[in-house]
Amino acid sequence: MHSSRPPPERAPKRVLIGLATLDEQTIVRAIVPDYVTNADRPWLVVLLAEREKFVGQRRGAWTERVREGLPHKTPRRKLELALRVLDGLARDHVLSAVPARRIRAVLFAAAAATPTRADAVAFAAHELGLSEAAMRQGLFSDLPAERVLAALKEPLSPEQLALRCNAELIASLLGRALRVRIEAHGNVRAVVRHAKLLGLLCQVERAKEGIQLELSGPFALFRHTRVYGRALASLVPRLAWCDTYRLSAECVLSSEGEGEVARLSISAGDPVLYAKQLPAFDSKLEERFARSFARLTAHWEVLREPTAFSIGSSLIFPDFELRHRVTGATWLLEIVGYWTAEYIERKLMALREAKIENLILCIDEARGCSDEELPASAKVLRFRRTVDPRAVLTILEPG
Repeated sequence: MHSSRPPPERAPKRVLIGLATLDEQTIVRAIVPDYVTNADRPWLVVLLAEREKFVGQRRGAWTERVREGLPHKTPRRKLELALRVLDGLARDHVLSAVPARRIRAVLFAAAAATPTRADAVAFAAHELGLSEAAMRQGLFSDLPAERVLAALKEPLSPEQLALRCNAELIASLLGRALRVRIEAHGNVRAVVRHAKLLGLLCQVERAKEGIQLELSGPFALFRHTRVYGRALASLVPRLAWCDTYRLSAECVLSSEGEGEVARLSISAGDPVLYAKQLPAFDSKLEERFARSFARLTAHWEVLREPTAFSIGSSLIFPDFELRHRVTGATWLLEIVGYWTAEYIERKLMALREAKIENLILCIDEARGCSDEELPASAKVLRFRRTVDPRAVLTILEPG
């Protein structure tokens, strides 16, 4: 199993979009995730108990305790994974009331101006309003090893820790993906909603009793790769609500972004986290648009999540249907998150072939993932932070 961290944001070579074929790549083997399971419960119990003992102590003391070894046989890689998860759930803090940088600045200045070390310490402590002991304690309190180990934000059972470890493992692997395919059956609309909420580059097609999604992986992009990788991994907990599903991803093994590719498979029954139910609106962005557009005009009705429509074998899931209350004219509006010029052009071409003209495609200028500019003929509405309802109304009612 390969579970190294995603590479830096700038890679020497990228495939422009993961939905394309994997040129010059060879899938050499399958990745079998080494999940944390019920068999790992004994050492997870010990780990949580030992960590609790060190809450309030120096991070360095906890690090040394882990280095000595836990009183139970523990798989090294899984332990490193669990420690990384625990560190993400509680941020170490500094006890000193005065920032360590200021303590050092005052003390070092005093050392240069007084004859003895004792005089410098006494002068600096007085200047800072601290006791000499408190000043010494805070002198290097901002260094990682000197920070104080914090309690977890909420109690965590061994079973919950195991699932979080698996989520972290999956995220690290999907962070190296070129392309991801998902086939899901039952409760699939929530999966599509989640992908759209996160702005993932995806294509949706019909499958027997369900859907098939093809998504670009982070290694297929030039920008936003780490954030995109995390967003992609968050789809897995949403898939857990489906009756059945299978996720297949081609992942780059080398740190340079080229060469060997292995296939990762995740399916129903794997020990993964379950996501929370989705809110009524996919995002604050959509909620703000719906409300502001409704306030702007009484002539158009805003309908949330209209029925998906087919373009060949593909499915389009617009975010809104805008319907004129008098004439009955309808427009569809879709908000796009991460995008490349190729992705937008492909979507527009599919719409033209299906002779669907009354669709407004809103793209987030801040989420462009390639160096290419959109074609001059692309009929889209650009936005930053919020979709301007006046610009939308101008398209609906030109002149």
